[in-house]
Amino acid sequence: MWNKKILYFALVCIASLGVCAQPVIRQVHSNRFPATYSKWQEALLAGNGKMGIMVFGNPLHETVVFTDRFFNFPGVKSRTFAEVPRDTLDLIKKYCAIGKFKEANDLAVRTSHWHDGGEGGRHPGFVLKIDMDADGEIKDYRRICNYETGEIIVRWSDDRGEWERRSFVSRDANVSVFELQAPASGGLSCAVSLQMLEEMNFPKGMKVNSLHAKDYLNIRVNYASPMDAEGYEGGIRVKQSGGSSFLRNDTLYIQNASKVLLLARTEKYATDCMAEWDKGLLKEALNKIKPDYKSLVKAHKAIHAAIFNRVKMDLGASPAERLLSNEELLEKQKQTDSPVLALWERIFYAGRYHFLSSGNELTPPDLLGIWTGDCNAGWGGYYHLDANLNLQVSGGNIGAMPEVMEGYFHLNEVWRKDFEINATKLLGCRGMLACGNTPGLSSGLMASINDFYPYHYATGEEAWLLYPFWEHYLITEDKEFLKDRLFPLLKSMGDFYEDFLKYKDGEGHYIITGSVSPENQPSNLRVSLLNNSAFDLSGARFLLSTLIKVCNLLNEEQGVNGGKARWQSLLDALPPYQINEDGAIKEWGWPGLAESYNHRHSSHLMMVWPYREFSEGRTPELYKAAHRALQMRDRHNYENAGHGFLHAALIAAGLHDDASLKNKLLTLTQKDFYFNSLSTAHYPNFGTFCTDVCHAVPGVLIEMLVGSDEEGIELLPALVDGIERGCINGIKARCGVTVEQLSWNLSDKKIYVKLCSTKDRKIRLKFGQWYDEAISLRGGRVEKVTITY
Repeated sequence: MWNKKILYFALVCIASLGVCAQPVIRQVHSNRFPATYSKWQEALLAGNGKMGIMVFGNPLHETVVFTDRFFNFPGVKSRTFAEVPRDTLDLIKKYCAIGKFKEANDLAVRTSHWHDGGEGGRHPGFVLKIDMDADGEIKDYRRICNYETGEIIVRWSDDRGEWERRSFVSRDANVSVFELQAPASGGLSCAVSLQMLEEMNFPKGMKVNSLHAKDYLNIRVNYASPMDAEGYEGGIRVKQSGGSSFLRNDTLYIQNASKVLLLARTEKYATDCMAEWDKGLLKEALNKIKPDYKSLVKAHKAIHAAIFNRVKMDLGASPAERLLSNEELLEKQKQTDSPVLALWERIFYAGRYHFLSSGNELTPPDLLGIWTGDCNAGWGGYYHLDANLNLQVSGGNIGAMPEVMEGYFHLNEVWRKDFEINATKLLGCRGMLACGNTPGLSSGLMASINDFYPYHYATGEEAWLLYPFWEHYLITEDKEFLKDRLFPLLKSMGDFYEDFLKYKDGEGHYIITGSVSPENQPSNLRVSLLNNSAFDLSGARFLLSTLIKVCNLLNEEQGVNGGKARWQSLLDALPPYQINEDGAIKEWGWPGLAESYNHRHSSHLMMVWPYREFSEGRTPELYKAAHRALQMRDRHNYENAGHGFLHAALIAAGLHDDASLKNKLLTLTQKDFYFNSLSTAHYPNFGTFCTDVCHAVPGVLIEMLVGSDEEGIELLPALVDGIERGCINGIKARCGVTVEQLSWNLSDKKIYVKLCSTKDRKIRLKFGQWYDEAISLRGGRVEKVTITY
């Protein structure tokens, strides 16, 4: 048994802490690059949250796919549903209360009269092709993505000399920038064109036109009838140094240039696209941008790098291992069950980079981030709100990326009106009811109501969507955000539960009559609409308890006539969690409903992550039962869904189960969830491009190293075997404290941590069984703590 020996504070620098270096800001590929468009998932990715590019990196036949946040197929008709009569709603609840679940499910689905509609799935825009003639063997090929600058760099050599192409998407100027550099001893000759390839699988009926000039390439696309008044365009300004050029049959031929600069932008038009094209605003905007690569990348880097570099992680990989290509690291991980440290470092940075590159202040990443090379995107590329989006943002707050989280907050606020329509028409309630999935900004109306998906009764979904708002407040302690943005949403949900909770059981607890555990059913009853799912129950507990906390923080809704008293009575009367015969948390807290562990979702353990309702100290019996539920789930394979492994890994971190967490990260890195570009798939063996894995893994690794709640911080709560030393900087804890640095070396049996608080406070600092103390922090000063165990 190791014992606690030393704890001390100091206000001077501890030399052994050093600085947590950023071990890798780029990904290096050897002489491998995607040779065909069918491998578009292997392209390197860049973006600014609004526009995205996918760069293949073929030296002689470059292909760049252009994507845009607003590239969704237009809807021919609106998504609609009925206003369900009050007597029908009462009958559905009555059926649930007396256990007639099949009847309740059938009635709920039938009377909703739901019809799909609205915007369609995501699609790519077009491709930029850059073709060159061969001159000797291609050698010294490298394909690099610099995470810190956001640049994609392709280098190679042939008989003409050394070549280089650079590209990025500017957060500053909202433009995609490409620089083609000729060898020092020769000129650059190439053919440049904009195309829509057959392999992109565009539907029939779309019309493509162009308006090219020697210094400007333009492609214009109308959607198929009857939505042909809508469309989009792409424009590329061409700035050539030296040589000559001519235009023939929609292709620009450049000869003997020393350098070529391309400035590109995309735009979507929801009405009368032809009139918008005729204004020439896209070309006008590009002409206003100074055509200088160095100044453009400098301005972009000032924004991008400042965000990206806020958090740094070093797991102690060797310098030699860090020089290996992505392909080599992924192959090495397949040969061992010990963490390949350089790979784990790199997927941390890759996740932060892709998350930042596909989100901005208006929108967070969707299922595709912002990228696709195919119109047949998995699940339409929509936002999915019962797991996928929620997991993608898991590292956003604690990983110090408020710029992308602002897009998340904004998008949820945009959805509010439609969420209120969902609640009113489908459940007869005030407040909000989330929609299951949606294309983006256009609609939050309810999706996917059918026998298996009576999603209008998944009332816990809105709680999960609002948790990051609360997490943001816990980190920032921003009272203005709390009052103006979160409190109104929480109050709305207080209204919802006042209307929704009606029936009580014999012990005086409310029954959540009409309750769904997302996408799962009991093993002995293939019905989805049931009672008291742990998903809906934990959501109600989180929303009501948080609403009451906020009322106290803001001194709102107090007194006998205030809402706080009503909401407290609802909270007090919620049913307790149930424990089944396996000793595990029941997924449905209702008699006669058998567990179904072999499933991708872990919705019944929301009280562990993200809500942190359970803990070893406060709720030891429930904490143990939650761990048992995780163990029962771990006997199966989460249906090989990436989000299944991710949510379970976050839960494992909250339950201090490092072995479970490690197994899930090994599955993701050994079973071909990661493409060589370090973007990811939804399934093993590169099955269905989807960014929830790469975006959520940084959150998993942060929770492995730094756990936090409203009371304090836990150091290395689920450090996996094989990571003996390392450090992490810049983590935002949920107690208003920044972990400026955490360093550990297990062989020395020492942990060093630097903590910074904006105000005086006491927090609980914990490290396993060896250290658990209340410590005082002074506002504006960095406190250094050494723990020897």
